[in-house]
Amino acid sequence: MNYLKSKIFQNALRKAAGIATSKEKISDLVTSVTDKMSDMDENKKNVNEFFEKVKTFLRMLRAYITGEYRQIPVKSLLMIIGALIYFMMPIDLIPDFIPAMGLADDISILFLVFNSINEDVDAFLEFELTGNSRVKES
Repeated sequence: MNYLKSKIFQNALRKAAGIATSKEKISDLVTSVTDKMSDMDENKKNVNEFFEKVKTFLRMLRAYITGEYRQIPVKSLLMIIGALIYFMMPIDLIPDFIPAMGLADDISILFLVFNSINEDVDAFLEFELTGNSRVKES
């Protein structure tokens, strides 16, 4: 199943469009995701990799709302926000309350989004390391 084309993720993207225009709403989303992550088990390898990807998205959003890093393309910004909204939705393709399986679709969405905007993520990570943003070539 292509999770990125699912109705539920498309709904999350529509919500992302409304949130992306408000620093306060993005900040609230960052706080909610941080809280949800603190409730999850961090001991498994896949979960740790998942945590690192979510933490990268959260750093990107924080840098975006503070104005420190504004080179995130709108499409990528919406994908990040949409994926985080999907992560926060308790009822989605596989409801979160189902043991072991409940977060599988959330993790899949985050990995798919992360991989689909990998170039923008790499540019941000380079910015974090060097303080310089890489301008995309046309």
